[in-house]
Amino acid sequence: MQGYPGGNAADQYLVQRVQSASPEQLVALLLEGGQKFLNQALVAMKNKDIPAKARSLNRVSDILIELAARLNHQEGGELVGNLIRVYDWWMRELFEGSQRNQPERLTMIRNQMGEMRDTWEELHRKKYLAHASANTSTNLDELIG
Repeated sequence: MQGYPGGNAADQYLVQRVQSASPEQLVALLLEGGQKFLNQALVAMKNKDIPAKARSLNRVSDILIELAARLNHQEGGELVGNLIRVYDWWMRELFEGSQRNQPERLTMIRNQMGEMRDTWEELHRKKYLAHASANTSTNLDELIG
């Protein structure tokens, strides 16, 4: 594997995961990052570390913006509209929960991100299995034919 200059092994592993990921896996990775930064924000909130809380919540906000930017408006139909509403709602909850120091709101977003991440990972698995099955059938047909 070729990494990037100055990166540590964990960073290089993440770069490799991103570069080899399907679109579904990329969304799952973004949601995983959102969960990670929400956890950091919750710890910072508990410790009354306002700068750390702000940094973590800014990262979550950036992830939500990226998730919205990745939506395919031409082909997504109603699903895209629903996801935009979810991301907008999460953004409002993130802001309100931070301003009012309500960790339960951040926890709710983190949990919902986990559920959505599981859904995207399952979609990837189903697409991968369907693709693998189709390739196996083609290979068998070539062997028989």
